[in-house]
Amino acid sequence: MVDEIAVERYSLAQRMVAEAIGIFFLVFVGAGSAAVTLMLGHGAPTYGNPNDIGIGALGGLGDWLAIGLAFAFVIMTMVYIFGHVSGAHINPGVTLALLLHRDISLPDAVGYWVAQVVGATLGAYAIALVYGHQAWAIGGLGAPGPFPGVPLWRAGIAEGIGTFALVLGVLGMAVNKKAPPAFVGLIIGLNIAGLIVLLGNVSGAAINPARMFGPIFADYTLGVSVRWAVVGMYVLAEAIGAALAALVYPLVGLAPWATRRRPQEPIPAARTPGP
Repeated sequence: MVDEIAVERYSLAQRMVAEAIGIFFLVFVGAGSAAVTLMLGHGAPTYGNPNDIGIGALGGLGDWLAIGLAFAFVIMTMVYIFGHVSGAHINPGVTLALLLHRDISLPDAVGYWVAQVVGATLGAYAIALVYGHQAWAIGGLGAPGPFPGVPLWRAGIAEGIGTFALVLGVLGMAVNKKAPPAFVGLIIGLNIAGLIVLLGNVSGAAINPARMFGPIFADYTLGVSVRWAVVGMYVLAEAIGAALAALVYPLVGLAPWATRRRPQEPIPAARTPGP
C-alpha cells in the first residue's frame, strides 16, 4: 500500500506477521479505549435515566473524539512501522479493495485476512488480560454494535458508508503515487478518527471486519451474550462499501491503475528524406 516495490521483498509469512501485529495494536489501543470509556462511565450519575450511561452519554462527542484519536494514533504508528513490509492494510476491507484491482494476489489476500482476524482476536484478549473482568462484563472489549434505538439495517448502512470513506481515503493517500508519502499515515488516521466521531453513536463505527469480529468473538468465549446477526450485517455492509470504493476510485481517474489519456502532443513535422 505504501511501497509496492518494498513490499515485494518480504515473504508472505513476514507480511502476515506484520498485518497481525498491526491490527493487534489497532484493537488493543482503539477498541481498548472504547472499553475503558464504558468502564469509566459505569456507576456515574444517571441524571434520572439509568440507561443513559455509556459512550457519548456523559461527554457527548468528546467521548468519541477521544476514541477516534486513539484509533488515529495507533493506525498512524502501524502505517509508518509496517507500511513498507505488508502495506499496512490492517483491515480486510482494504485488502479486498486491492484484490479487486489485482494489486494483491488471492492467496496473499487470504493470508492477510487470516492474519488480520487472528491479530484482532488476540488484541481483544489482551484488553481482557490487562483490565480483567470489567473489560468484557462492562466494556464488552470495545465490541461495536448498534446503539439503543438504532435498527440493525441503519447501523449496516452506516458501516457501509464509513468503510467506503475509509477505503477511499486509503486509495487516495497510500495508492495514489502523487500523494506525499510523509503524510500517508497521518491523513489515513485522521480520516478514520473523523468517521468514528460521526458514526460511533450509530453503529459503534467498526468500519473494519476484523476489528469488529475480534472483540465480539472474544466476548462470546468469555461468556458475554453477543448478537451474531450484527457480525453478518456488518461484514456484508463493510464488504460492499470497500468494493464500491474500489470501483469508484478508478472511475474518477485518481488511482494509478486508471487509464488516462495524455494531452495530445503535436505531431512532429515530416522530415524530407535527404538526397
